[in-house]
Amino acid sequence: MAIRSYDKDGKKLFQVYVNARSKIDPKLRVQKTVSDLESLSQARREENRINLELGKKLLELEGKAHSWEYVINRWRSDAESGLLGEYSASTIMDHVASLYNWTSTWLALPASELGKAQGREFVKRMLEAEKSMSFVKKVKNTINVIYNFGMEEGLIKGVQYSPVHGIKLHIKNEKVPDILTVEEIKKFLYEAKRMEHPWYPVWATALLTGMRSGELYALEWDDVDFESNLIRLSKSYNKRTDEIKSTKAGYWRNVPLSPELRNLFLSLKSKSHTPYVLPRFKEWSRGEQCKTLKMFLAGIGLPKIKFHALRACFATQLLAKGTPAAIVMKICGWKDLKTMEFYIRVAGVNEKGATDCLRILPSEAEVLTNVVELFKTV
Repeated sequence: MAIRSYDKDGKKLFQVYVNARSKIDPKLRVQKTVSDLESLSQARREENRINLELGKKLLELEGKAHSWEYVINRWRSDAESGLLGEYSASTIMDHVASLYNWTSTWLALPASELGKAQGREFVKRMLEAEKSMSFVKKVKNTINVIYNFGMEEGLIKGVQYSPVHGIKLHIKNEKVPDILTVEEIKKFLYEAKRMEHPWYPVWATALLTGMRSGELYALEWDDVDFESNLIRLSKSYNKRTDEIKSTKAGYWRNVPLSPELRNLFLSLKSKSHTPYVLPRFKEWSRGEQCKTLKMFLAGIGLPKIKFHALRACFATQLLAKGTPAAIVMKICGWKDLKTMEFYIRVAGVNEKGATDCLRILPSEAEVLTNVVELFKTV
């Protein structure tokens, strides 16, 4: 920043030069020179004006200079410190991991320069990977949340909306969920017990309780009340953070102990030397319970389903047997009515018996009588 005088055509004139560098990013620098000013006071006024102008420009450039990766990590830092409300460690980890995965081509780009082209490229990439529409919406919402955070914090300037704002998602045809029928469930458990498969107690408990994988892994004998025939479920194992935490819904619930499950637990307890109800395998702690299940099902000629689908099997079987939806929802720990409605639809509870009143097909006796009369006429 400097003011200097010089002679031009016999007249004394002044020149102002202002240089400003960013404190956030030293690579960012702005400068401006104004010449032929007729007085020192005019030069000083011009110097003040240029300082304000370049300061504003530098702020804009600083906002535009922050990469998408920088914004993500700033959000993570603030979320972990509790400044953004109650985010669990696993939720923060999931959000950051999904953005690093699905917006990997954005990371080095200035966040302010991300536009609809990048937004459409993100959606196309997820659809080509055959991700469910609900998952695409979930990641899209995460982008909106973190991009809006960047704008609110002044990390992203010069734009009003995130790159995915307003992008419409075309709903795909809904797939019928992969679950086992009651006969397939019986065959599955029969073969697992016959072969003395080490995972048999885990699979049987999942199918008789509807508990999630993490809840099964964390289940202890202190949680089982044999007198009341109840499991008091209050905790779950989180593989990503390697810790025992609350259930996914955040509250404890009771799960009935059926006679079959009671006998299984009593047998396990008689041989148990740990506080945990179920055997804990290395594959399970590594999150490979789905792989183990699919390999076994394929080996006995049954459809390969995910481990989480055992929970769906439990729910749909209860609903099909007439258990009220409100009770099933309570046992499984669902807060979302839409989730419950989905399983009701899978079980076909509302439609069951609706067509029993139809009587339109001719009976064999009626057809046979008409045939006999036809021959008599001839």
